[in-house]
Amino acid sequence: MTLNSGERQVVTKIDDVRRDHAARYEWAAKRLPAGSSVVDFACGVGYGCKILADSGHTAAGFDVDAEAIAHAEATFSGPSTAFACRDAMEPGDLGSFDAATCFETIEHVEDPRRLLLALRKAAPVLLASVPNEDVIPFGDGAGFAFHHRHYRRTQFRKLLAECGWKVHGWFGQMDEASEVEPSVNGRTLVAWCEHGELVPDDGEGRAPIRLTNSGPSGVSPFDHLADPPEHVAILGLGPSLDQYLDVCKRLGGKHAFCDETWGINALGAVLYCDRVFHMDDIRVQESRAEAQPASNIARMVEWLRHHPGPVITSRAHPEYPGLVEFPLQDVLQKFEVGYFNSTAAYSIAYAMHIGVKRVSLFGMDFTYPNQHDAEKGRGCVEFWIGMAMARGIKVAVSQRSSLLDAVASQAERFYGYDTVDVVLSTDDGRAKVEYIDKVAPSADEIEERYDHSRHPNLLVESER
Repeated sequence: MTLNSGERQVVTKIDDVRRDHAARYEWAAKRLPAGSSVVDFACGVGYGCKILADSGHTAAGFDVDAEAIAHAEATFSGPSTAFACRDAMEPGDLGSFDAATCFETIEHVEDPRRLLLALRKAAPVLLASVPNEDVIPFGDGAGFAFHHRHYRRTQFRKLLAECGWKVHGWFGQMDEASEVEPSVNGRTLVAWCEHGELVPDDGEGRAPIRLTNSGPSGVSPFDHLADPPEHVAILGLGPSLDQYLDVCKRLGGKHAFCDETWGINALGAVLYCDRVFHMDDIRVQESRAEAQPASNIARMVEWLRHHPGPVITSRAHPEYPGLVEFPLQDVLQKFEVGYFNSTAAYSIAYAMHIGVKRVSLFGMDFTYPNQHDAEKGRGCVEFWIGMAMARGIKVAVSQRSSLLDAVASQAERFYGYDTVDVVLSTDDGRAKVEYIDKVAPSADEIEERYDHSRHPNLLVESER
C-alpha cells in the first residue's frame, strides 16, 4: 500500500484527520495511565502518535510504507514520538511498551496472528479496531481492495484469544463521524485487551500460528480463553422458534435478549447466529448432496463451504474453514456421560462446558403442535437439560414447545393430582404448594388419557 493509495489519511494537521480516526487515538490517550509508552503499529503518517504525545504519552510508530514513515518524521515528529519501518507479516521484536494500539490494521493482514503475538510480547495492553462485518459486509472484497476480511465481534474475539489477548471491554463507532462509545455495534468494533492465556507452546518457545479455527485436538482455542457468554439462546428448527423472533422484535434486537444466539443446522443460513451447530460429518453430507443435488442438504453443504464459522461439528475439514470440532474428549472427561443422539443435545452440553450460566431454548419441539409427527432425540435433550439445571444453570423453554411439556397446562404437568389443582408460589425464595379441591375426572376420561396409541394433539399456547 503506497502513501496515496486512498487507504491512508494523508494530512499535515490533526484538524484535517477524519473524525473517527482521530477519535480512536483520543479515546486511547484518555484511557491509558498518564505518561504511558505506546507502540502504534501501522501508524501511517503519524498523526495518531502525535495525538498520544500531545496527551502526555510517548509513542513509537511502525509502518510498512517508507513514504508514510518519511511523512510522519517530517510532519509529526517530536521529543515524544519516534517512527520506523516494520512489516506486519514479519514484525520482529518491537521492544517493550506499556500499551499497544493497532487501529484499522488487522483487516489488511492476510494472517494477523504474527502481528498480534508480537504486540503481546511488546505490551501488556492492546487497543485494537476492525471493520464490523455486521454493518459493512466484506462480501467478495471488490469494494475493499486492501482488506482481506471484516470481523464480527465473536470472530474478532476468537482471533485475539488465539494470540493470548483477553477482551476486557467492547467499544465501537457508529459511523465516520463518531466518537468511541461502550458496547456500540456500529461500523467499527474497538476492543480493549489485556494479556490472557497463550495457546500451547509449539516446542520452539513460541505460540503456534494457527490458520484454521481448530487446534491440534480439534478444540476451538478461543472457547477456553475468551470470556464465555452468560446467556445464550439456542435455536432449533421447530415451530416454537417463532417465539424467539417475537421476543427479539419486542426488545429491539437479539442482543437485548441474550449475549449470543446459537443456531442448529440450516438456521445458520437463515438467522444471524454467533455459533452454528452441525454435528453431521460433512463428508457424509457431501455424499447425500451428490445423490440429491436439488435437496436442502445440498444447499446447506454449499453455504457451509463458505461460512466463516465457528460451525461446531464432529470432524473438521480443510475445505470448510469455518468448521470447528466439538471438544468431545473434554466434555466426556468433565461430565462422564456419553449420550448424544442429536445436535441439540451437543449444543446444550457445549454451553455447559464453556461456562454459560443461562440457556433459553426455542424451536426444540420434537412433537409438533396439531400434528401427529415426532422427531427422535427429545429424551436425550431433556437429559442434558437436567444435567445443566443440576449444575445451577438456568434453563428456559419456549411456552410453545413440547420440550419439558412446556406447552401442556400446569395440571397436566403434575401426574397423580386428579382431585386437586396444584398452585405454586414462593415464600422467601422457597417453593410453596397449595391444593385446591376440584371435581375428579370420570373413568372414561382417565382411560382416554392412558390411551398412548397416538401422539397427543398438542395445542400451541394461543389456542388454549
